[in-house]
Formats: sequence, structure tokens, C-alpha cells
Amino acid sequence: MTIPAYRSAIAAGILALGLAWTPAFAQQSKTVSGMAINFGIMSAEAALRADGHRDAHPSHFPPGSQHLLITLDDASTGKRIGGAEVAIEVTDPKGRVEKKPLLHTQAAGLPDYSELFEFGWSGEYKVRVIITPRPGATPIEAQFTVNHKI
Repeated sequence: MTIPAYRSAIAAGILALGLAWTPAFAQQSKTVSGMAINFGIMSAEAALRADGHRDAHPSHFPPGSQHLLITLDDASTGKRIGGAEVAIEVTDPKGRVEKKPLLHTQAAGLPDYSELFEFGWSGEYKVRVIITPRPGATPIEAQFTVNHKI
């Protein structure tokens, strides 16, 4: 492995671990219908340094953009779930709603789902996650709150 590839692998691993376990990144988790839904948020600039995300998202984005990431795990086995369709609806402090389907991305070789959203104001953001585990399945939802400061 070349030094740049080695550094990229390390960065991807740090990002994945940071989103899952480190308080330096905003993260929340809920279990719904046997699925552990893990939600992470960090600045777009920081997230796009990692392989698996850098190539999936545009290199230029609006100021205040945040990288929202979802990982899905089977709550009983802990096994990562890939192949779902995931969308996020963000309501900002002024009531503006933005909804996007998430991209199928990965960090450190594990599947995840992510997209960039603009967080242009300080205040409370409501994040609604809609997951369709497989085609034809009934969607499940989880809601998270982000208290964002500029």
C-alpha cells in the first residue's frame, strides 16, 4: 500500500470510528423495528477528506454545509445493513424543509448513507430519517434533533 493510500485508509477509519464512538462528532442512535439507526453530523469540509465520501459528494458546496451520515445495523447481531434506501428531511430553525435521498457511501469498507445539507442558522434542526430496508418493505422512521451553532 502506498503512503497516500495508507493515509486515506487511516483517515477513513478515523472518520468511521469518530462518527460511531467519539463525542467530538455529533452522533445519536435509536433502535426502531430491530434496526439500530446511527446518525452522525460533521462539517462537510472534514467529512470529505475521507475515501468513500470524497468521491461521492461535490468538492464545492454552500457555506455552512454539514455532512449527515446514517449507518444501519441489525440491533440483535450488530451486523451492518447495506442496500436500504434512506432519505433525510431537515427542518431548520426558521421552518424551511429540505428533503434528499442519501447516497450509498462507505467508510473503512463498511456501507453507510450520506448527503450534504446546508445548516445556515444557529438553532434547533429537526432531522427525520426515512428508511426502506428493501424494495416493497414498509418504511421505518426515526427523528433526531441537532442544536447547531454558527
